Amino acid sequence: MQPNATKINIGELIFGMNVGDVISLPIERTVNVRAYASQVGLTNGRKYRTSTHPEERVVKVIRMK
Repeated sequence: MQPNATKINIGELIFGMNVGDVISLPIERTVNVRAYASQVGLTNGRKYRTSTHPEERVVKVIRMK
């Protein structure tokens, strides 16, 4: 994990994604990441896909639309 990984503003990071972008965040933030992806997607007409990767200790977010 990066030293300041817990200081990441997940909402801004997800909102700033372009279609096809993939980001990886610490697996400890899974619940928050999924909530933000859902909220940003619904309020802005976007679609995101999230997936957890326990072996890498990350949750990945992909902007689909």
